[in-house]
Amino acid sequence: MLKPYSTPLFDHIDTPERRVLTLERDGIPCVPVLGYSHYSSCRPTLSEHIHPGCMELSFCLRGSLVFECGGKDHHLLPGNVFITQPEERHHLSYNPKGLVMYWLFFRFGPPRRPILHLPLEESVFLREALRTLPNRLFKGSEPLRLAFQELFRLYDESSMGPFRSLAMRTAVLNLLLAVVKAAKNDAALPTNRRLSGIIGEMQQHPEHDYSIERLTRMTALSESRLNAHFKRLTGLPPYTFLLACRLHAAQRRLRESNATVTAIAESLGFFSPQHFAGHFKRAFGITPTDWRKGRPPIIRTF
Repeated sequence: MLKPYSTPLFDHIDTPERRVLTLERDGIPCVPVLGYSHYSSCRPTLSEHIHPGCMELSFCLRGSLVFECGGKDHHLLPGNVFITQPEERHHLSYNPKGLVMYWLFFRFGPPRRPILHLPLEESVFLREALRTLPNRLFKGSEPLRLAFQELFRLYDESSMGPFRSLAMRTAVLNLLLAVVKAAKNDAALPTNRRLSGIIGEMQQHPEHDYSIERLTRMTALSESRLNAHFKRLTGLPPYTFLLACRLHAAQRRLRESNATVTAIAESLGFFSPQHFAGHFKRAFGITPTDWRKGRPPIIRTF
């Protein structure tokens, strides 16, 4: 049975913690929502939802998030980009304290309508490139961060007129091209492909053993190079990332099963229930027992 889902409506607001803007008034209808989040406290999350006709792009600068999409959990870490395509059901599991993130909705529009006033051939290419990105989760880039930064600067500092419209369209185009390039580059590196498979396995089966010795054998990398590549892809060293995966899996099992806290701790490779509870409370600000009872957590980042 499918879960109920909604199509959320976003009020356009502009506060230090949350900016939700639109570029439609600047003649850029393909960007109905431009967002920036910088939370000093944890926020409630939306239920499973879709964005008809729009691709959603999230670029995490600080914090640790989990998106649920397509029946899978996708861990979004600092420097990562996460993409959902139109009609894909998804939701963000948590809006934690300390989160810093850029986000944007891109509206594809009719197939033969030019994007950003581009020639039709270039518009068709860009639309197809965005609809067929090789990964939905990949490492962002400095040009992408700068494009977001430039959009907000232009929005705040430039006066209405031809210069503002032209400059903002250019920044949006630079942003979209940076997304295409980052996704392609991230998928093209052999080391990244090997590590991406291992990262996916760790997310799906965090209870398995992933010792440094095993990971170096699997990747044919030295320990130092393994750590460097792993941190570049996830923002965390292997053990810390595995711990994050185990704790998120523990949250699901506490919520969805009747297994005891001790049994869940053992099944996920923790040395003892006390070892598990200590890590759980440091990560989420709440004990496993209180989480199961539904008491509100004080969410922290890993």
